[in-house]
Amino acid sequence: MQLIVPTPFSGEFLEKIRPYPVRYLYGSLPADPTLRSRAWLPTVDETIVEGHVQQALAQGIGFLYVLNAACWGNWEFTARGQRTLVDRLGWLEFIGASGVVAANPYIIEFIRSRSPTLKVYVSTISNVNTTDKAHFYRDLGCEGLHPPEYVNRDFRLLRSLAKAQPGEIALTVNLGCLLHCPLRDYHANFISHSAESMDRGCYLDYSLMKCTQLKALNPVELLKAPWIRPEDLSSYEAAGIEMFKISGRVEQLQWILRAIEAYSGRRYAGPLNDLLSGVEDIDPFGRFPWRIDNTALAGFLEFFERHDCSLGCDGCNYCDGWVKRSVEGVGSAQQYQKKLQRSLCAITSGSFRAPLVGSL
Repeated sequence: MQLIVPTPFSGEFLEKIRPYPVRYLYGSLPADPTLRSRAWLPTVDETIVEGHVQQALAQGIGFLYVLNAACWGNWEFTARGQRTLVDRLGWLEFIGASGVVAANPYIIEFIRSRSPTLKVYVSTISNVNTTDKAHFYRDLGCEGLHPPEYVNRDFRLLRSLAKAQPGEIALTVNLGCLLHCPLRDYHANFISHSAESMDRGCYLDYSLMKCTQLKALNPVELLKAPWIRPEDLSSYEAAGIEMFKISGRVEQLQWILRAIEAYSGRRYAGPLNDLLSGVEDIDPFGRFPWRIDNTALAGFLEFFERHDCSLGCDGCNYCDGWVKRSVEGVGSAQQYQKKLQRSLCAITSGSFRAPLVGSL
């Protein structure tokens, strides 16, 4: 097993992960186009990143730079955008970065052409959910693939991808997103343009609020979410997957360390919520009303190793049967979702007005 983990860019973090099987760190400068808003990313500059990468390399740990915005607003085709991208890639080669995670096929080809020493990894947001797509990106020169999280329980596909993409395949283990989320593509594009939202005076994450509301109202969605328990990693290794990515670039150092320890040790005795992105307390709405008992989920994955869930859940109640034994209420779900609903109504009714910076 090897792990790809987010870094908070601190020396303390590097010291604490020495005992664990970390192959790569990943991160970016907050202003670069990625799938995380700059407001919640570590505040670092080029000097800090360079020093951090050098320290990591001294420990035998590589660094993947994230440039995986779903949309660049065609900025990548402008003269300024091209100069900026060339400068960024040259800097990454200079500091010894191992590679780049990208979602845009054009950006991937650009990297292969301008910086052939950098490995290129296909982002989860590229939706590589067939072997045909895997072949496409392999032929573009990608050395690694991060499949979308919603295929995590499609073992037939995972085995096929492991054969089709002979490079490194890394599954994201700890996303608490809705399964086959209908908000996913919109959310990715929204976050890709989050800097523009902030520059205009407003950042409201409608998708996160809606997704959280649905999970609060229907706790079975928590079990349908395509996370992977630390205890179940061996099933994926048997399918040919040996690398696992931990999500959490916006989390604090101790949160990331807890996830690394749990997945490295292949067990976690606390609530699974503690390890998941997207199933957590959200300001200003308070405590999320459900907790998943990780210790009560032994055997849960076996069903998915034998069944195909890619067509959806109609007519299947398997996950519903596990809710009573593994999900515990820790607050009023009704009150929690009502708080979310009030905010959603303000956004969707037209009564909310975001100021436009510079407007009269």
